[in-house]
Amino acid sequence: MSEQCVFCGHKHLVSKETRYIYQKDGQMLIVEHVPCTECTFCGEQYFDTMVLQKIEIEYQSISQQQKQPQRMLQVAVEEFASI
Repeated sequence: MSEQCVFCGHKHLVSKETRYIYQKDGQMLIVEHVPCTECTFCGEQYFDTMVLQKIEIEYQSISQQQKQPQRMLQVAVEEFASI
């Protein structure tokens, strides 16, 4: 991975954990404590390919009802034009 942010060019990137929201076919999976690298200047986040593949596999498993998620959330949705 590059040692500078490709979005803003800043050179200080740190390892941290974050929340990742995976969306596909109108469905959503929220994954907590996902490892990433983050730019301390603009906040752009970078994820390892293996991490993203693992999330994709988990989504498929849950969406095909082979696995139950740890918990379910109810999420409010609004169109911007209506607010």
